[in-house]
Amino acid sequence: MTPPTSGFKVNFVYAPKQRLYETLTTPAPGGITVPAVAVNITNISRDVNRVFNKVNGFNVPYNLSETPSEILKKIPQPVPVNITVNMTIVTKYQSDMDQIITNFVPYCDPYIIISWKLPGLRPSQVPFEIRSEILWSGNIGVSYPLELQGNQSFRISADTSFTIKGWLFKKMDETVKKIYTIQSDYFSSDNPTTDSNLLTYLN
Repeated sequence: MTPPTSGFKVNFVYAPKQRLYETLTTPAPGGITVPAVAVNITNISRDVNRVFNKVNGFNVPYNLSETPSEILKKIPQPVPVNITVNMTIVTKYQSDMDQIITNFVPYCDPYIIISWKLPGLRPSQVPFEIRSEILWSGNIGVSYPLELQGNQSFRISADTSFTIKGWLFKKMDETVKKIYTIQSDYFSSDNPTTDSNLLTYLN
């Protein structure tokens, strides 16, 4: 983000706006100062519009260098979820507020895309990607203090929200199980003929 025109660094914090206001009201040495941006998750809901079928899952190649029929991995059907994120901007100067807003609004037309690899596989094992949209609500509620006490600082605040269209995946079974115990029997003998007969017997 471009530094605000006031020259102050923008502080980012993961917390509800009430927590941010409380910190700004009772500042501590080295604490948060304005301009500041607070974000936090407020809701996670199942997206029924992205539930296309009731298939239990699908198979993907586990290693592209081998025959796919021998290396398919079962990926359980994920659950489409919408994650709502609220964002609050607090500044002292209008110019700082304007600059922070213009740093993200022009890029949310119509949305921002996050590309991430299918979980459960190493990136080199499968070329598929998941594209998740981040949708801006399109609204920014700006408020100004109408009445201030003598010991209160003038601050401008703005509230907006985003929706992340993501997926939650079930636990996946390992394609190749890990070896924890090897059962083995050892025989000692000084007679090569006996050793040969023993190997023949074991085979």
